[in-house]
Amino acid sequence: MKRIATLFATVTAVTMLAVPTLASGAVPQNGVLVTGTLYASGQNAVTKPVDLKVAATGKTARFTWWCRPQRVITDRSSITVAIKPDGTFVGAHSVGSLTVWTVKGRFVTATSAQATLRLIATCDAKGGLVNLKPKPA
Repeated sequence: MKRIATLFATVTAVTMLAVPTLASGAVPQNGVLVTGTLYASGQNAVTKPVDLKVAATGKTARFTWWCRPQRVITDRSSITVAIKPDGTFVGAHSVGSLTVWTVKGRFVTATSAQATLRLIATCDAKGGLVNLKPKPA
């Protein structure tokens, strides 16, 4: 019986240490630009480049995506998102009471992030998960 109690206590302690680590994000590097691509995932889908530029303060970032593989200014959509102390960010672009698109993500490391782009009433209405890494030199 004592052996089971010891095993249970060990498993509980390890779990309590691991859960906060798995759930937490990273604090982004100030001024970093991370980029990625949301690839076409269907017959009518369009490949979309994505940028996330962290401000010099590290408290906000500019999330930008394009509705075609070429970065044409007329196909660009962007918003400024607040970065929480745990490295997460959320944002939504609305027209009147209609939410057109949303983004939710987190920094995995100081120079990489993951974001889910949800396109509701714009572009091809096909969003998804995008991995953002430092822009190659």
